[in-house]
Order: sequence, then C-alpha cells, then structure tokens
Amino acid sequence: MSRPADPVGDELLQLAADGDPTRLEALRLRVAAGEAPAYVAGFLSFGGRRFRIDPRAFITDPETWWLTEVALEQGRGLAAQGRVPQILEFGVGAGTLAITVKLAQPDWPVSGIDIDAAALELAAENARLHGVDLGLVQSDYLSGWPPAAAVPDIIFGDPPWGGAEDLYDGERDEGYYLQMPAASAFPPGGERTGIHDRLIRSVVERGWNSTIILNYGVLPRPVIARSAAPLGQWSLAHPQPGISVLIGRR
Repeated sequence: MSRPADPVGDELLQLAADGDPTRLEALRLRVAAGEAPAYVAGFLSFGGRRFRIDPRAFITDPETWWLTEVALEQGRGLAAQGRVPQILEFGVGAGTLAITVKLAQPDWPVSGIDIDAAALELAAENARLHGVDLGLVQSDYLSGWPPAAAVPDIIFGDPPWGGAEDLYDGERDEGYYLQMPAASAFPPGGERTGIHDRLIRSVVERGWNSTIILNYGVLPRPVIARSAAPLGQWSLAHPQPGISVLIGRR
C-alpha cells in the first residue's frame, strides 16, 4: 500500500494559518528561528489524518508509516489463524502509530507504553480526538506492564536510534531532533541501538512469545544484527530502500 502524501513544512503552516496572512508570517518567522514546523503548527499529518503535537512528544517521522503497515500485516496473519491479536506500541509518544493501527483494525486491542507521563497525556488527547480506545501504560521498558494483562502478541515501535550522523534526510538534521523531549530522538550515551537492545532482552528474559517489530531506520545491517542477536529468529523488511524494520521472536 502506498503511503498517503501528507503536508509537511510550510504546507503545515499554511493549514495552521487558515488563510490569515499575518498569522502565516508569524508562524514562518518561528520556523525561520529554528522551531520545528509541526510544533509551530500544533499538529502533524500522518496517513492522511491530523494529530495534535507539541513539545511533550516526539514528532512522528513520516517514514514510520511503513512500520504500521508491517505491524498490521503481522497482525492480520494472526487473525487469519482465528486469533484476535493483542498489540502493544513501545514508546507510544503522541499516539500517532498506535492510533493508526487501531483505526485500521478497530476490533484489535491496542495499547501503548511510554516512560514519559507528558507524552502519554498527549496520546490520550489524540485517542479522544480520533474516537478510539487506547490502553496507555506509564512504564520504564516493560516493568510496569500489568501482571494480570495478556502478553502482547505483537510489540512494535520506533524507539530512538542512531546518532547525529544517522538521518533520513538533510532537512531533518541533529538540531531538528534535539528540539524534542530528552532521549526521544537519539539513545542516551551514544548507543545507536541501546534502547532496542534493552527492549529485546526484556522480552526474551520474560519468556514472552511476542512478535517484535522495530524500526531501525537507516542503520546498517551489521549494527542491527548485533542488536537482534538475543532473538531466536529474525528478519528485516525494507519497505523503502535504505530503511530497515526488524521482525523477530525469541
């Protein structure tokens, strides 16, 4: 499925200005001073839908549309076997990805987990905006997952990866990502896959049989292979040239 062409940059500002040239100029001045267009507009567009966004959460990269497509494909495979898949987004942030999955499959239980309470507040606002029931859990990795809750069939997410040299394009540079909440764009300590690594170990140590689907962006295969080493089986999907999404199980 092709990804919808969503407005970005100045197109967002024009939508936010709603035909008011004075307001548009003021918004453009803020972007010229270094603010991210989506934060200035107060919303982003993803998959043809509008989501609220502000500095409480990471600005969803448009490339992660493909991550939702992989998660949906895997979930539909389980559904074809007569199972209703339980979906968990790790690092739910503003809720953009989890809500996109829920809107595509309203009958699937979809939850999101995040360490950041402020981001979870924004995810809840977006869930209400789109009229979906999204289970939200504040937790450091999986430690806060309720013991009585079902083990997720699918855990997917776009945890922070890489560093200043690992970018989708030249327009979204290090400064763009550093506007976002601390450690939401790049892993702390310069570990290019540190958060992915810990999540994978956490799933394996718990003995969960979840399918893990993680975006590794533009990172090279050898780096991803080291990160995926604890998994019993894994493969990479390349929904776009140069972009890697891991699909694995313990």
